[in-house]
Amino acid sequence: MKRINTKALWYRCTLVCISILLLISCDSNILNQIPKDSLTEATVWTDPQGATQFVNAIYGRMPSGFDRNYQGWAKGLYLLDGVTDDGDVCMPWTHSNELQSGNFLPSGTPWGETWGDYYALVRKTNVALENLVRLKDETLRNRLMGETYFLRGFIYHELLRLYGMKATGGAPTGVPLISKSLTLNDNFQLPRSTYDEVVDFIIADMDKAASLLPKKGAIEAGRATSGAANALKSRVLLYAERWQAAADAANKVINTDYTLFSDYRTLFLTKNNNEVVFAKKFQAPDKVHFGLNNGFDVVNSPPSIKGGSDAGWGGNVPTQNFVDSYEMLDGKSQATSPLYKANEPYTNLDPRFEATVVHNGSTFRGRLIELFPGGADVTGKPEDTKTGYMLRKFHEEQYVIYTKSSDQDWIFIRYAEVLLNYAEAKNEATGPDASIYNAINAIRKRAGMPDLETGLSKEQMRVKIRNERRIELAFEEHRFFDIRRWKIAESLLNGPLYGTKVSKTGNTVTYTRYAFESRNFPSKLYVLPIPQGEIDKNPAAKQIAGW
Repeated sequence: MKRINTKALWYRCTLVCISILLLISCDSNILNQIPKDSLTEATVWTDPQGATQFVNAIYGRMPSGFDRNYQGWAKGLYLLDGVTDDGDVCMPWTHSNELQSGNFLPSGTPWGETWGDYYALVRKTNVALENLVRLKDETLRNRLMGETYFLRGFIYHELLRLYGMKATGGAPTGVPLISKSLTLNDNFQLPRSTYDEVVDFIIADMDKAASLLPKKGAIEAGRATSGAANALKSRVLLYAERWQAAADAANKVINTDYTLFSDYRTLFLTKNNNEVVFAKKFQAPDKVHFGLNNGFDVVNSPPSIKGGSDAGWGGNVPTQNFVDSYEMLDGKSQATSPLYKANEPYTNLDPRFEATVVHNGSTFRGRLIELFPGGADVTGKPEDTKTGYMLRKFHEEQYVIYTKSSDQDWIFIRYAEVLLNYAEAKNEATGPDASIYNAINAIRKRAGMPDLETGLSKEQMRVKIRNERRIELAFEEHRFFDIRRWKIAESLLNGPLYGTKVSKTGNTVTYTRYAFESRNFPSKLYVLPIPQGEIDKNPAAKQIAGW
């Protein structure tokens, strides 16, 4: 049965109008523009400005940790880490509670617009690939096609890790693959492809992108590069457990055009630094929410932090479970290191702790943080942290909130992740060797931590690599997917999560571990359900994992 896709019809009818508007908005010399009364769909695609702006619009619509649309602004202002064992979400109006318990149905799934948003972007990439061949400028044509292949592969990677799952036996646990712009004459009943078929499709797009794209530094910042294509390829293959191929892809990026930025704290605030492989670019006031000049910093500051008469929204906060994962400066765990002091639990920790976490006694946004009863940061508001911690990572602390809109770039891929991808894949393929130690120790050295001990077994190295990912990539939305692909989410998220209660008597401060809430992780939460409205339009896709 064929169904009329009204969105597709609308899109085709308005393509020319949208393209005209994009052209008019360009800053180029008005004398070089095609006369408005001469614009057609054909001339848009033969015009360098029109073609470039069409691809630019795809970049701009890519959801990121800073601007993902989960069903309206009031439901989506948190990072995915807030529903892992590493984080909590202070704002009571978000969808975090549903994702922390699995207490929702496909008819009311969190991020209900995400499936449709990504497939709308898939359509845009297919339209671009079908029409960019009209460009006469071969260099520009190849570059834009390379960028579009990269973007399409990236979009399918996002769809696959949200809605698909790796399974044995070739089960159809991927997502529907659409490689052309559908017309009203096409069949809109599209079943899921297998997981491996989607992976193969993404890898093919990455290979095409890598062959067409310039390297970092030879193209405008924010655009895809050959390095970004190989880096994403390594991640996709890692998720697919194609270990040696993932290591090989990562190795094409290692020791090329990227280095670890010197300072972990500020690498997220230093635009276009040499650790960035691929990022979504923002420029103030891009991240204005609800007409307010705020963005990430307001959303993730506690209600005790104010800018004028307005306060922070609470946002994402770390858990004690996460804090416990930090090693001491001697490379030992908090449980075994002689450096650990119960009355001073935050001294002598891995320096990445202070760069990531705000705790009682921290200096944050220019003042001392007090998280004990009667302290300045215990306001009694629902948005107060329940874990005893707040998030420092990504914050532009030098600015008073509400006085400057946050314009940090969201880093989708950075060099440290590539090193971690390589180490994990190589360890699973062959076991520990010198190259694995070199990759992990480079990251630890940048952080100010000692090298890993030598002589680790494959299993011991696996534990070290996984913890290194947890620390290094904290709150960059990797943990959400890592604990799912490792199939350990059920063991981590069924039961209590922990915070710390701070008390102060005179000058004595004590810290008491406590369960701040209990969570539930049914096995079906390893994937998200396709929203029921989308299944109604395309029943052939079918739900998986018990949804």
